[in-house]
Amino acid sequence: MANTASLSSLSVRKVTVIGVGIMGSGIALACAKGGCDVSVWDVDPSTVKRASATIRSALNTLIDTNTISKKKADSSLKRITPTSEMSRAVEDAQLVFEAVPEILSLKRRILKELGSLCRSAILASNTSTFKISALTSATRRPSQVIGTHWMNPPYILPLVEVIPSAKTSTKTTNSIRCFLQSIGKRPVMCKDTPGFIVNRIHSALLVEAVAIVEKGIASVEDVDMVWTQHLGPRYCVVGPLALMDSFGLDTEHSQYSYLQKMTRENKFKPPKLLTTKVRKKQLGLKTGRGFYNYTGKNISSITRERDKKFIELLRYLGI
Repeated sequence: MANTASLSSLSVRKVTVIGVGIMGSGIALACAKGGCDVSVWDVDPSTVKRASATIRSALNTLIDTNTISKKKADSSLKRITPTSEMSRAVEDAQLVFEAVPEILSLKRRILKELGSLCRSAILASNTSTFKISALTSATRRPSQVIGTHWMNPPYILPLVEVIPSAKTSTKTTNSIRCFLQSIGKRPVMCKDTPGFIVNRIHSALLVEAVAIVEKGIASVEDVDMVWTQHLGPRYCVVGPLALMDSFGLDTEHSQYSYLQKMTRENKFKPPKLLTTKVRKKQLGLKTGRGFYNYTGKNISSITRERDKKFIELLRYLGI
């Protein structure tokens, strides 16, 4: 059985990753880079073997780009230990990441087994889609089960979505957030809803991009160019809600209303929150309040800093 000592959110030293495909191996490397000892297990021994090669290749990339020193890369690699038995893999683990394929029945089965093997470890599921409540019900201790949606590749990209279910304890949520921050990640909180934040926004983008091509509005190449030459760089600097504040929420509301009227597609109907803000004259930068509160802030300074970032990014990208 795993160690039953209580988890200290800032002193996690033993992590287990169950399922070491592309995401699992990346999570293992991210945790090892953060100073944790990591046991990895997969039902398929050949997958574990491929994971070792994948991790070595990733470390070489980090070394080649001066992201990590060879000394730190070597020490990170030494912290990762493949294990042939799940029970041994989770022994003494304070935190267990489930990273098996995105099949609900499989994740539930693995979490049920982990729940019986680990009496006190936090069980974090790396799901990108499923509601966490559908997973927590597979265990007898749902208060210690939480969702953590890592971005690919996990050892490079900092963002991790953290999704507690209604039964996840505050202690579990705080512990996982502190742990992620301690290894250099940037957790964002999301309520237990299908697709969370990233995939809901991402899916809406991809569906609309395909629809534009399907309807003959623009070519594949031009749709992609709109992103690589404009939307992509812009959203590297400013988030969508801050961007709407800069445009003016009244302007955005008018645009959506026109699109909805002309296309007769309800996906363009202005959200209630946007309509409410326009009615309250909370229009963004120009009124001092929109999605953000700009009271006491220098609007010109905000704009200048944004523009400097745009210029630096475009120069770096060669656009």
